Amino acid sequence: MSGLSRAFSTDFMLYAAAGVLILIMLGLIINLYMELSTIKTRYKRMMEGSEGESIEQMLASHTSEVNEIADEQRKTQHKLEALDELVKSSITRVAVIHFDAFEKTGQGLSWCIALLDRNNNGVILSSICGLETERSYVKPIEDGRVADNYKLTREEEQALRQAMKSL
Repeated sequence: MSGLSRAFSTDFMLYAAAGVLILIMLGLIINLYMELSTIKTRYKRMMEGSEGESIEQMLASHTSEVNEIADEQRKTQHKLEALDELVKSSITRVAVIHFDAFEKTGQGLSWCIALLDRNNNGVILSSICGLETERSYVKPIEDGRVADNYKLTREEEQALRQAMKSL
């Protein structure tokens, strides 16, 4: 082979290799372009949302809704705390005792009722009934005890113990 044909074949080999490389690169570029086109289509679809609004608009809307719900929850929590304080002072413990204040004459019509809150504060109401008379009494209760200037009857003490055991 002569030098010219050898140079021609070497140049041809280089050009052929470069051509193959260019075709491979062109194939890769076309493949990347198609993948990019698919990604762009998906991105546009995602950014538009279900009703044509953008994801930014949806996020802003949802953020606004979450803030409103958080405010509502705080208000509800304050109301719940106020109701809890109200319930603490509400009458929740009750006991009623019926008894015969006078042997064979009261017919079991006398009664006492203990009305207490969660902290065992409240009153004991008593009604002593005889054949021709009826007397009513109210005695304050604090922390499960009657004030020093009052005395509880046996039935009132029983009603107080029963009420404190309830709930």
